[in-house]
Amino acid sequence: MSKKRERFILSLAFVCALAFFIAQGCANPNIQMPDALPPIVKEYKHSTVVGGSPGMRNTGVYLEPGDAYSILATGSIDFWPRESAHPVHKPPPGFAYHDVRPELGWPLLVRVGERYAFNPFYSRNGISRVSDGSGHIYLGYRSGRMTASGEPLFPDYYRDDKGAFSVDIIVWKEADWIKIADYLSQVVLKDPDNKPVVHAHQEAERYASIMLAEKKAKKEIEKTEQQISELKKEDEPTGKPEAQPLPGEQQPTEVSSKEDKIAQLQARLAKLLESQAQVEEMKKELEEEKKKTSLLAEELGEKQKREQELLTQLAQGVKNPPVIMIVSPQDASTIEVNSVGLSGVAEDEQGIERLEIFINNKSLEEKTGRGIRLKKDKQVKRIEFDERISLERGENRIRIRAVDSDGFSSEKLLVVHHVEMRKNIWAVVIGINDYPHAPKLKYAVNDARAFYRHLVDYIQIPADNVTLLLDKDASLTQLRSALGTYLKNKAGKEDMVIIYFAGHGATEKDVLSPDGDGLEKYLLPYDADPKDLYASALPMREVSHIFYRIQSERLIFIADSCYSGASGGRTIRVSGIRANISDAFLERIAVGKGTIIMTASGANEVSAEDENLQHGVFTYYLLEGLKGPADADNDGLITVDEAYRYVSTNVPRATGQEQHPVKKGTVEGRLILSVIH
Repeated sequence: MSKKRERFILSLAFVCALAFFIAQGCANPNIQMPDALPPIVKEYKHSTVVGGSPGMRNTGVYLEPGDAYSILATGSIDFWPRESAHPVHKPPPGFAYHDVRPELGWPLLVRVGERYAFNPFYSRNGISRVSDGSGHIYLGYRSGRMTASGEPLFPDYYRDDKGAFSVDIIVWKEADWIKIADYLSQVVLKDPDNKPVVHAHQEAERYASIMLAEKKAKKEIEKTEQQISELKKEDEPTGKPEAQPLPGEQQPTEVSSKEDKIAQLQARLAKLLESQAQVEEMKKELEEEKKKTSLLAEELGEKQKREQELLTQLAQGVKNPPVIMIVSPQDASTIEVNSVGLSGVAEDEQGIERLEIFINNKSLEEKTGRGIRLKKDKQVKRIEFDERISLERGENRIRIRAVDSDGFSSEKLLVVHHVEMRKNIWAVVIGINDYPHAPKLKYAVNDARAFYRHLVDYIQIPADNVTLLLDKDASLTQLRSALGTYLKNKAGKEDMVIIYFAGHGATEKDVLSPDGDGLEKYLLPYDADPKDLYASALPMREVSHIFYRIQSERLIFIADSCYSGASGGRTIRVSGIRANISDAFLERIAVGKGTIIMTASGANEVSAEDENLQHGVFTYYLLEGLKGPADADNDGLITVDEAYRYVSTNVPRATGQEQHPVKKGTVEGRLILSVIH
């Protein structure tokens, strides 16, 4: 064998051996562990993630549920290195070369278990966590699209990556974060510039502070409960006769003193239990933060994926990616229900090969067992999708991704906030049939009861939040109290207020009326006297004042009544009135942020009752629409606008075009009146 060939073989062997040792973790560790591990450490492993190595690698470190562990990482991997000649990876002229480090949040990946326990490394060099499941710890990095468990879909993408991550894994003997934080703090004191340890220590400190608060609260609760128990035992009869005070002596105050002590201890116990609940909330918040950082890391990874696809497009020549248009829901919207309709369309001239929907980075198919499936033997250029998506409480990130037959893709990201529904809604529902001084109505009470049932039974507003006033309970005094005092005191700025009135309306001459028709309009309470409306009825100018008193910026007033004076409807005839009634009073009371007025008919029309329907026509179709037919966009939510469109179509049709509902006012965002079950 020639010396030249021998030197080549030796050099090759050296390179292979070096690569092997690096892969086995011979790069400098981030923390110096003694040969004999400290008593607090159960297992320690140093490993290296080498650029150009696709897939996740088993470190051999096994975690049980509840195990506390820390991961420390430094290093970088250079994507698209300058010497790369790969036609896909080679960046275009002027492209900014960069390396990617763990503190940027990606692409280092950590997985616990075989599948579907995929957790991207977070946006810091060091983390401290508690294992949710069991399995070996796998390490890898992202360079292009991958499966849910972190395995690459295109291993060739990794071919030209350079660099490495140095990773230390510490499994602690027990999840005693006070001891863990103390140990890491000693390391930080010796090496304050060691970012991985500093970051891992900071996270351990958070766990430790919660653990300390938890232990302290538990100890104080046990102590207080014991003191209460001992005091109560002292009051129990012993079987011996108690000494009676002598004549002239005062009764001892020991009993009352004990009762005072018990009351004080019980008050202290209540505060301690409240503190314990706050600690539990802190733990939940910490878990939520972990979840958010995981989502952030996923998004950063998606950014990398899009960059690589852009390079592919540039290498192959510019082509148009798919176009995605979303009809509903609106981005950054707040939803008070646990599901939402996602509808839209995706188009591409080359044909769409795949359409994917992700909710909080989990595919729709993975979450529900269903997804959007395309025929493999047909090039689909347009896909319309309409999917029902379940929401988690809080922030929900909905991502729609379309991939065409050339491999180009585009995405849309929507953020929808799901908040607890119905507890922030306050309502007063009024229905009056048996007017003692005015013509009686037949179905106003039916209407009010049905609307009340819609609020309480159908959309499940707490019954304590809804006041129902029927007939004699709907006097002028009680109306003023319910609308002007109860709603004013209960409804906050962010709350929603619904006021429903089914009963008579009336008009009266008033030269000072600001509506241009010389008439004042009234709602008639149960005890209204048509001969003295000023003293016994509720004028619209006062209704306007009541609305101003209510803090809520989402208020809707629904009135199934009318003011025309025509017979057969929910109005009373007032002699001497011939002028056309202006509906300017509706605009007047709707002035103000977030107030909507919806009435059963125009100002000069009759609000009719129907014997066959056993309801007012307007209320009947309003309630029918709120059960589902009014949901024009099929998103499971019925807004005021959708409800108004529904009654505007059906009420005129049912009354021979004699009754046309009216809506006035505006509100920011959507005002939801119903949820479809």
